[in-house]
Amino acid sequence: MEASGVLSAMQAEFNCPICLTSMREPATIECGHNFCYSCIQQCWEGPQDNFSCPVCRHLCQKRHWTANRKLAKIVDFIQLMDIGSKEVSPQEENLCERHSQVLSLFCEEDLEVLCPDCVEPHDQQRHHVRSLEEAASYYRHKTNDSITLLREDLQKLQKVEEREDRKFQELRDQILKHKSKLDSGIENLKEFVDRQQEAALSRLAQEEKDLLQRIKINITDFKDHICTTKAQLQEVSERCVMSDMKLLSEVKRIHHIYESREVPAVCFSQLRREVYHLPPLESALEKIQQKFRAEVTLDPHTADPHLCVSKDKRSVTLRKRKSKVLQGQQRIPFDLEVLGSQEFHAGRHYWEVQVNDKPSWAIGLCSHSPSSRGQQQPRSGQNRRWTIHLQDGFYVAGGARPVVLTLKRKPRGIGVYLDWELGQISFYNLRDNSHLHSFKETFSYSLKPYFCVGPDSIPLSLCGLADL
Repeated sequence: MEASGVLSAMQAEFNCPICLTSMREPATIECGHNFCYSCIQQCWEGPQDNFSCPVCRHLCQKRHWTANRKLAKIVDFIQLMDIGSKEVSPQEENLCERHSQVLSLFCEEDLEVLCPDCVEPHDQQRHHVRSLEEAASYYRHKTNDSITLLREDLQKLQKVEEREDRKFQELRDQILKHKSKLDSGIENLKEFVDRQQEAALSRLAQEEKDLLQRIKINITDFKDHICTTKAQLQEVSERCVMSDMKLLSEVKRIHHIYESREVPAVCFSQLRREVYHLPPLESALEKIQQKFRAEVTLDPHTADPHLCVSKDKRSVTLRKRKSKVLQGQQRIPFDLEVLGSQEFHAGRHYWEVQVNDKPSWAIGLCSHSPSSRGQQQPRSGQNRRWTIHLQDGFYVAGGARPVVLTLKRKPRGIGVYLDWELGQISFYNLRDNSHLHSFKETFSYSLKPYFCVGPDSIPLSLCGLADL
């Protein structure tokens, strides 16, 4: 390879991948690639969470680069070599191969560099020929415009690529989320089938015991009756061969034996269909979830000052200690309450709340009297409440008379179902779709969803329709 070729290869190696020219103030990023300082700074402009390398797409956690002084010296040295090579290059390098004259002209139509002897055929074809310097200036400006357009296209393509990357990640997260819910649903279904199988086998065993006992009673009764009937038959047969006088004297007794005979009743011993049939797989809760699911959100105006409601109004948590609201307060109260934005005064409604591993919480409904509707921050504690709550490790149904609940599985989510006309509020454990407790009331005021967060940092979250 000639010296000029080696120099060109070195120049291409140290060009900026963004502007495609020699690097100015080279900067090295986390993955090791180098760019012009101004180019990488412009590429990473704007609010971003992650900063990807324009070459290898490596995600850098911070907008950070390091000035590469050694590389800057190498680029300067190569540029000096390039200038020196141009100064010492023999003029013969720019000579026409056919006429051995200096190439000083450029044909616009054929886009070829020409010498004066090459011009005549082009003039005959009425081609536009201009000087080499004029053409180079024009096309250098045009090339710079193309570089600008290519940079803009590259930035647009990179933004599209980043958007598609985000879509890919979001789609993967959604698939993983639905897979987790599907696995959980299948596990719950297996547990439901196991419980139903165990219950059906238990019913069948008890039915078998009862039926066998009844059949044994039937057999015993009929054996006794057969023995009695045989004795009566023997007695009547003996009377039948007696003399006329004795026969007639015993007719009354014979007639009594015949008239008084009574066949014992047979106890019912048929297997009942409901004993050996499994219930339908679709539970009552699943029907409720499909028909009466409501979109419930939190009302920030009713939240305790210690609480922070998310922007989408579907999550609430305890404020951090750094908050001005909590400065100077030593103790956080337990009753950290917030109400739902919705108000129910008729119909049937169902919603779900994720409690996860919170050590204390309360979920349910509270009465919302007409007098409290106009208040900016109604105090739910002044109204009646029907809740399921966890405190000090005990699950309690809190109503007019609290009831301590015994649960087989610790719930991570609670389903709440309100049937206004029936006057019923029911709670379900979403971990196994089991029924926890139901309240029976006659409602005189509107009801609002009620939430008590508890003095811990784990959020309480509502499941929206978009989460399904």
